Amino acid sequence: MSGSSDIFAVFAVAHATAHELTYQVPVEWAEQLQAGRLCRLPVQGRLLIGVFLRWCDKPAFACRAIAGFVEHCPPLKTRILELLEWVSHYYLSPMGRTIHLAGPGFLWSVEAQSKRLKRLEKNHQTIVETSRNKRKPRTMPAAGPASDSLAQAHSSAPLKTLNTEQQSAYLQIAASAAGHTTLLQGVTGSGKTEVYLHLVAETLRHGQSALILLPEIALTPQMCERFRVHFPTELAVLHSGLTSVAYEREWFRVANNQARVVLGVRSAVFAPLEQLGLIVVDEEHEQSYKCDEFPCYHARDVAVKRAHLEGARCVLGSATPSLESYFNVQRKRYSIVHLQAKHSRQTNQMDIFQFRPQLHSTGGLNRGVVRSSQFAFSGQVIAPGVIERLAQTHAKGEQSMVIINRRGFAQFALCTDCGEALRCPHCSVSTTLHAKGARELCHYCGFSRSTLTVCPGCGSSNLVQMGLGTQNLEQEIAERVPGLVVDRLDRDVLTSQTRLASILSKFKTGETECLVGTQMLSKGHDFPRVTLVVVLNVEDGLFIPDYRASERTFQLLCQAAGRSGRGHLSGFVAVQSLGASHPVIHRALKGDVDLFLQDELKMRELGWHPPVSRQILIELHHSNESLLMHKAMAIQKELTHLWTSQSLSPQDVRLTGPMPASLSKLKGSYRVHLVIAARKDIHPSRLVPVELTSRKEFHSIIKVDVDPFSFL
Repeated sequence: MSGSSDIFAVFAVAHATAHELTYQVPVEWAEQLQAGRLCRLPVQGRLLIGVFLRWCDKPAFACRAIAGFVEHCPPLKTRILELLEWVSHYYLSPMGRTIHLAGPGFLWSVEAQSKRLKRLEKNHQTIVETSRNKRKPRTMPAAGPASDSLAQAHSSAPLKTLNTEQQSAYLQIAASAAGHTTLLQGVTGSGKTEVYLHLVAETLRHGQSALILLPEIALTPQMCERFRVHFPTELAVLHSGLTSVAYEREWFRVANNQARVVLGVRSAVFAPLEQLGLIVVDEEHEQSYKCDEFPCYHARDVAVKRAHLEGARCVLGSATPSLESYFNVQRKRYSIVHLQAKHSRQTNQMDIFQFRPQLHSTGGLNRGVVRSSQFAFSGQVIAPGVIERLAQTHAKGEQSMVIINRRGFAQFALCTDCGEALRCPHCSVSTTLHAKGARELCHYCGFSRSTLTVCPGCGSSNLVQMGLGTQNLEQEIAERVPGLVVDRLDRDVLTSQTRLASILSKFKTGETECLVGTQMLSKGHDFPRVTLVVVLNVEDGLFIPDYRASERTFQLLCQAAGRSGRGHLSGFVAVQSLGASHPVIHRALKGDVDLFLQDELKMRELGWHPPVSRQILIELHHSNESLLMHKAMAIQKELTHLWTSQSLSPQDVRLTGPMPASLSKLKGSYRVHLVIAARKDIHPSRLVPVELTSRKEFHSIIKVDVDPFSFL
């Protein structure tokens, strides 16, 4: 800090630039400025919101003065700033492109903050006027029906008594050191949530706060209900399914220390909780914890780091742990606690139904590689044995789930004359058919049109619908099992949180008897009357060029099987296959989690894949393909020169590319990938210097993904 009348400070400005910016601060405002304070800052003729980071000496260039403070908004917590600095350093994202993670969109909008200030002033005026005009209240009796009901509305229900195994797990986690991470590996239905609830209660008793992360919005209504029963006044819920007003209300409750328990999805890992004592990451293996947009952070790993910084216990819960967490247990970085007994004590029977309904095939049968997208289904797409099981379940008054990793009415439309599929004009992918095949939709850029009736390539009208989707499944099940009430749950029907709650509520009450959907159905739902789970064409996820294919398929099968037999009735799991035989499928049906993890880790070691090695994906995109490749080659040369100067050998670090991405064109831009594999102990900042990625020529065309989960 300068000793003269001119005082200068460094700010991270949300949605402005990758670089930190320097501003002049009026002397009279200096005492009000503290780390994390939100300020209004002039940037290129407009006002934006930035965060004060630190004081600095007077720079050699001219600086503008800050425009003022964001009133009635608490500063960012010191620990949150520390966490963001770690995210910036590890995920190779400058603070200017990281700071927005500290809060939701309205926090960084000058307009939204102005509207909020006006609402606060209006509400304050209303309260003042009401208090002036209020007559002296009559004396009320100490107790009565109204006061009793009010007390009940805000009282918490007692926690369930843990069984012996759950109590042992709870005590082991509660006794762990501050800042330590524990992997809670519990079979589906073993009661991990009850352990979470007891840990949260214990944390609150010690005057601390708790954070519970979930992988999907679809899980929040059910989990929210369970937590609100026990912590009615302490709970705040944070996820994008809320309205902007509801999200703002909940976030400020947390920021103002009015809620000590936060339940949310990925972005809630940055929730502004004070005195954090516990972080729970439920279904820690889920890919949805990984952010696809720069900075590409992984909420599970950020949660572990936040727990370490704040001295909180971190619990990673899963029936099928990720290879990363299993690897950390093997290296003694995490401890592990098991729940091996299913709470319901019910067992599941399992069977595989092989079924190949085909009209047209795109090949693959002779090579032994069979996927549902290689077929145009004619008539029935579900095996007779599976339909029989659905009918039997319906006759007994029980419920069923049918899971497929597909959306839409059919996968895509294919011309049988020239072999070309109907494609998105902006992306190098085929469009997906929706609305019973009447409409094409690109799931990447949102392009939509009425389904073409002739092939744009050859003019032929011989178009067939290839593959399988949730819409035609829903239709077929309703037709083949008369009287069965069927509903669908996938991202296409989740138009709002109300719609989601309605679908799940109808299924919970039994109004819906069969629920058809995508993988989100396999994640953590607890419906005691479900006795049949059907998984269709599970091998679709195995035959793709991704070293995580086996792990994801194994997790899907195990998690799906866990939705059945959770009550007092035994369950059945029906796996429909197009004929593929793969050890992962059989191992998942047997529930050999530990054996699978051991074998899979050996395969990763042979291929030098994560978690054994470190991986970084550099993606460049541009509308000019030749210019794009030129810039990618320039980055390749700079990186190899850098590593040579650091005496890093091919045994330390390797580079693949530049090469076209699997989806070589997306939203009108061409895409090129460079993939770095390196020793685990080499920090990402040593492999890819932030000075390179934040350079002006790359600012708008580059994305750096540390520990990538997708190479599409």
